[in-house]
Amino acid sequence: MSEQCLFRLRIRYVKQGRLRYLGHLEVMHTIERSVRRAGLPYAVTQGFSPHLRAGFSSALPVGTGSTCEWYDLFLTELVPIEDALARLKAATPADLAPQEAGYIDVRAAALTSFITRANYSVQLVSREGRDVSLDGLAAAFDLVAARGEIPYQRGRKTKRLDLGRTLKGYAVHAGEEAGTFGVELKTYMDNEGALRPEILLAAIDAELRGEPDAAIESTGIQDLVCFERYQVERVAQFGQDETGRRMMPL
Repeated sequence: MSEQCLFRLRIRYVKQGRLRYLGHLEVMHTIERSVRRAGLPYAVTQGFSPHLRAGFSSALPVGTGSTCEWYDLFLTELVPIEDALARLKAATPADLAPQEAGYIDVRAAALTSFITRANYSVQLVSREGRDVSLDGLAAAFDLVAARGEIPYQRGRKTKRLDLGRTLKGYAVHAGEEAGTFGVELKTYMDNEGALRPEILLAAIDAELRGEPDAAIESTGIQDLVCFERYQVERVAQFGQDETGRRMMPL
């Protein structure tokens, strides 16, 4: 199919509730089935194993939610935006529901190339018996960020999270209830990698308990000592032009 016959619909969707525990491939397969159920005239790839032609923004860690995930769907016919969005909403699980859509240039950069910045909101609940203060939490972030990197294990491989490149800002504040905290993270991503909030939280936890050199293993959802539970949500994804001006995907 020639490029001139295609229309590129960009969709923002959420990842919430129980479906935040889906892996990226599972999310992709679920959305592909939803597109087929919606009855949209989707394009397919060429080759021996044709499949739905779509492109997704970067993968979220398992357990991380989002209000701002994106995918591009290539269509062979121009469907009115309101109609396409309504059909997708009706065919998609609520926890992955599309929120907005619009057509973009079919030759525009892929989402994974366009999006270079992501913001996260983190909610932390301290464990009973652990004396976590706002000042102590902020100091732990300062110490970990100053080191510039976090070594961790992923399977048999030792990797390093480059905070100097991927962490662009953070702010810590007290929650509404005693022992709860909020953290806002501003991050950078590219083809060489992105910040993994759960690895950063594991390093913060180790710092708070006085074991800054403790081994960290990438297990998806971290079992923290100082915190009973945590929740991470991606709240913004966007690109930047040469002047640093924010450019939204849609």
